[in-house]
Amino acid sequence: MATNSLRLIQVADLHLSAGHEHHLDNWRKVIAWAQREKPDIVVVNGDLVMNDPDCEADHAFARAEIGRIGIPCRFLPGNHDIGDNVLSGKMAQRMNAERVERFRRIHGEDRWRFAAAGWHFVGVNSQLFDSGGSVLEAEQWDWLQRTLGEAAGKPIALFTHKPLFLDHPGEHDADDPSVRQSCLDRASRERLMTLARGHNVRIISAGHKHQTRTFSLDGIYYFWGPSTACVNGAPSALHWGAREVGFIDFRFGPHGFEHRVVGADFLFRHENYVRKLNAGE
Repeated sequence: MATNSLRLIQVADLHLSAGHEHHLDNWRKVIAWAQREKPDIVVVNGDLVMNDPDCEADHAFARAEIGRIGIPCRFLPGNHDIGDNVLSGKMAQRMNAERVERFRRIHGEDRWRFAAAGWHFVGVNSQLFDSGGSVLEAEQWDWLQRTLGEAAGKPIALFTHKPLFLDHPGEHDADDPSVRQSCLDRASRERLMTLARGHNVRIISAGHKHQTRTFSLDGIYYFWGPSTACVNGAPSALHWGAREVGFIDFRFGPHGFEHRVVGADFLFRHENYVRKLNAGE
């Protein structure tokens, strides 16, 4: 990597499967784009597999497909990779140690950090939050506090699969499970934001919602990266961001960063709800 600049792309919600090609056409287009543009690194921000966190074939297929990109990658899990958050999730399959270990075995990591271009980059496993007291969650909180402190005041870009909130940081946890699982639970959010504000976190970039959204609040830029696979929900459903496919192209340097959302003009805008309706789901 160059020492004074870094080009990083965030891809999220790939939803790849060994048994279905619903979104493989888009992923192959992302590969072709990356091989032309040659970014320095790819952050794969969760939901690598189609649906089932326990499908070994899908994990192996996703890992092989991502490997074809030919660029260094850093991996984070989503709810479809290791199960949903234990207390605030919606999926029947919830995060557990076995699923986390599988993800680490196949992808090598479920959290990470590195420094480049005057920045520190930190990836955190959002599926461990709100676990009801698991050892894995406690270990990650300790690691995260240490890691942010070691940045020694340099700007930090933090990546997490689930967004921190939907409308505002002080919102209560929703009663509707479909809404509640869309972001972090309030207690975890407040703890994470306290750490972020105390350690010069300048960017928090997420995936999960298959929507594009960008805003700034109290000195932090929040990004919702779109899915490379599809958009979710009917057009009439409540959305907080733009219903589009794509990924984020970041460029970092000692004096700041730039970004653009890429792909809406050349990826297929697969409508996931149409496929589900057709299948009777």
